[in-house]
Amino acid sequence: MVKQFWILIMIVSGGLFCLSYFNLNSRENFLSWEGERMSHAFNDTVDELSEQQIIELQNEEGMPVYFGRYFFKDVCISGKCKMIRVWLFWDGAGNYLGHQVPVDEPLTKSDHTVFEPKDYQKLDKILADRSSILKDLKQEDLVIIPDSIENPYELDGYTAATQPALSEVIVKDAVYTCHTLWHTVYGPTQQEVLRLLDERTNADFLRKMLSSKQPGKIIWVIETVEKHRKYHEEFYPHFIEYIKSEDDILADKALDYFQNSMLNDELIQKRLVSEMPYFSASTNVELIWRLIEHGTVSDEIFGELIQFVKEGKLQVTALNIVYQLFQPDFLKDEQIKTTMNNFLNGEDAYVRRLTQKVMETK
Repeated sequence: MVKQFWILIMIVSGGLFCLSYFNLNSRENFLSWEGERMSHAFNDTVDELSEQQIIELQNEEGMPVYFGRYFFKDVCISGKCKMIRVWLFWDGAGNYLGHQVPVDEPLTKSDHTVFEPKDYQKLDKILADRSSILKDLKQEDLVIIPDSIENPYELDGYTAATQPALSEVIVKDAVYTCHTLWHTVYGPTQQEVLRLLDERTNADFLRKMLSSKQPGKIIWVIETVEKHRKYHEEFYPHFIEYIKSEDDILADKALDYFQNSMLNDELIQKRLVSEMPYFSASTNVELIWRLIEHGTVSDEIFGELIQFVKEGKLQVTALNIVYQLFQPDFLKDEQIKTTMNNFLNGEDAYVRRLTQKVMETK
């Protein structure tokens, strides 16, 4: 691994390109970001025309800011289309970050018109969607092939019409470009970036990734600890905190870490339940169902749940599923018995009926 410092120029595919040659139609001029740059050799036998290295930008702490690779690619079936030159970037956790193209070689459409700023913006959104419909499509699935064309590989960039179902998920008249670049973003280069990150995994690296407070990096930590369980004890309390995140994707990922097998640990159950007043209503329902699917809970946990309902810290509508955790022996606990008797004699008719039913049938 060779360290390099880039200031004004960089070597790509045998040529020199000034940083100013790259336009700003994408969100950032990534090549002008400050930091220490490193180069990772990458022997991509599938894509030999593109640069055979991945560059990495690190901050002053040696943590990855982004990874990038320069691509020179054909974007249509026939091989007769104009080749494209583009930089693709992944953030410090391997997620798509952005793209840049040379000013004098903009991306073009099937009718050879150049991309407008709004097209680059839409392309950016397409490439950021890791679950795009493009994921499961081959190039020949993208267009309606005219009856006059017997061999789909005879298609050029503008002979066939785009499948109507794709109109909302591609840049108009640039379906091949969108498809090719999406599969490039989520292809071998990203896998190599993730391998480089996994190679560095240790407790200190994980802590620094969490300290970034960037959702993408935090999600990477969660996924990495899922693979490397030796870090579980140190990091799972952090994951409980992230369930409270306002970032829905991060909150869901943190909750998903605590699957049924994880709930075998009663300490984890207690920690999760104790934080429920700070979780969203939907998260609480999901967590209660997981406890039900797991099986029994202790009287202590059941008592805390109904106490939360009593205090208004847990929505009353959740009581119906909380009661699915009830066991008759729980009534030996005086506090549980008192709370449920209060429910039986309370003003809320819904709570009274639920409590009466569960105490009669259990």
